[in-house]
Amino acid sequence: MDAKQRLELIRLLAAGEAWESVILVGRAILDFYYPANIFDGSSGDSGPEYVVALRRALERIEEGRK
Repeated sequence: MDAKQRLELIRLLAAGEAWESVILVGRAILDFYYPANIFDGSSGDSGPEYVVALRRALERIEEGRK
């Protein structure tokens, strides 16, 4: 999580936006530990497929907010 993301997280928490905070932290964890260019589900293993499913769920949540 870079400095800009940390400031956004602090802003969200201060505003009582708990769900938005969870989404931001979830995205940051996936991006840092499970990069999309490596964990793309192409191996067929359940772990990477789970990561891909989480990314898709976050994308759907973000689309729903627009």
